[in-house]
Amino acid sequence: MYDIPSAPIVHLSLQALENYCAQFAGTMIVVLDEFARMVHVNMQFMKETGYTEMDLLHTAFRGIAESKLFRSEPERTIEAIVNHLLLPSRESISLHIRKTGGTVMHTTTVPIIAQTEQGIRCLLLLYNQEAGQGASLIERFGETMLQDEHIGVILLHPETLQIFDISPLACQLLGVAKTALVNEQLSSFFASAEKEYALICQALESGEPVRNYPITWIHDEKRSDLLMDVGLLRSCGEGGEGAYIIFKDVTNLRSLETQVQRSDRLAMIGQIAAGAAHEIRNPLTAIRGFLQMFRKTMIEREMNKEKEYTDIMLGELDRINHLVGEFLLLSKPKEVMTSSVQVGSVLRDIMPVVASEALLHNVNVIWDEELELPRVLADAEMLKQVFLNLCKNGIEAMSAGGTLTVRGSVVKAGRKSQLLIEIEDTGPGIPPGLIDKIFDPFVTTKQNGTGLGLSVCQRILHDFGGSITAADKQTGALLQVVLPC
Repeated sequence: MYDIPSAPIVHLSLQALENYCAQFAGTMIVVLDEFARMVHVNMQFMKETGYTEMDLLHTAFRGIAESKLFRSEPERTIEAIVNHLLLPSRESISLHIRKTGGTVMHTTTVPIIAQTEQGIRCLLLLYNQEAGQGASLIERFGETMLQDEHIGVILLHPETLQIFDISPLACQLLGVAKTALVNEQLSSFFASAEKEYALICQALESGEPVRNYPITWIHDEKRSDLLMDVGLLRSCGEGGEGAYIIFKDVTNLRSLETQVQRSDRLAMIGQIAAGAAHEIRNPLTAIRGFLQMFRKTMIEREMNKEKEYTDIMLGELDRINHLVGEFLLLSKPKEVMTSSVQVGSVLRDIMPVVASEALLHNVNVIWDEELELPRVLADAEMLKQVFLNLCKNGIEAMSAGGTLTVRGSVVKAGRKSQLLIEIEDTGPGIPPGLIDKIFDPFVTTKQNGTGLGLSVCQRILHDFGGSITAADKQTGALLQVVLPC
């Protein structure tokens, strides 16, 4: 059950000593300084004794341990251990550890003295003499669950809610190191989730398990969508030996569901657009033609007031025609003709248009004209439409002026490379409630916007194997376009 080291005396750095301790995770380990104070205890020791890390660190080891080698003065304890190791026929050290409940655990101890850059350290490897010969299948299964990086598991006492053990993913979600959680109270780490904590308490008190309860956990401004299970671990009798909380991270699944729902909406709009576009455009063409004739007549007869009304009507007809065109771009995906496109050239082609638009809105445009970017498989004209739309959105958002920044870089995604184009403005930004909906049809922050521009950009980039995301910022908005290169 335990790992046994090969040598009793070593010379190690502190880092090497930590690495050495990590190799014996299944063995109880305590590290003492030259005054026999505990400066390190591992998970196994805390699990078997019931103490927390805060209970033990920098306290005298003799406070919880009894042995003939620990009866001398604290400053002479390490010396006594060294003398014991130098005996030709030394006996194994028997050590009695007092656990939190008052019971005594009988152990056999292997001491190792290490000279480090911060002085003498004594490494004690403790072996429980009452431990079983091997773990059962269920225990080994539990250990496997605790080591799974994709499932968050917390094992705890069903009445006191004291944490017995915890998996790496659960530590990551709670934002605390594993050694700081063992034998602590669960309530210490659920202060920001009162509703979920109350649900856990109710489930364990009633004995009714909780299955797939959805919760949203936010830590370090990172949001995770989780499904939580809560239940009791029962022995052969009626009593509960422990309790468990299991977190299943479904953030990627939720994201996929959102994308599918968005695609369904776009497909529905595309079906409507494909059927209605020609029916709308035919009468629009006739109306526009007659209005242009009326306008010419009004100019000849100097009917200035009526001419102004006609200009307004023509402008609104153009607006309707533009809206129909955007509807058509949201129709079902068509066969896309791609070629190798130099993205830097695409940006250089649209920058004069962007600069003139920015000048009208008192906006300063920052970008590197000499920026060299890799080629991508896409349609150059469609990419121009995407970048022009995103730049105009940023400019129009800065009604009081500001700065529009366009930058590009290559990022690694595993073994593949991706081109990242970022378009950032210093406007009011995207409201928090719209950050996840900004690419949905008819969602807009502009007073006269149609809410279709970003949806069109998303559809175009999707056809090229790329994506677009809106980053959450305190000031301004940041849109990130990613294309495979």
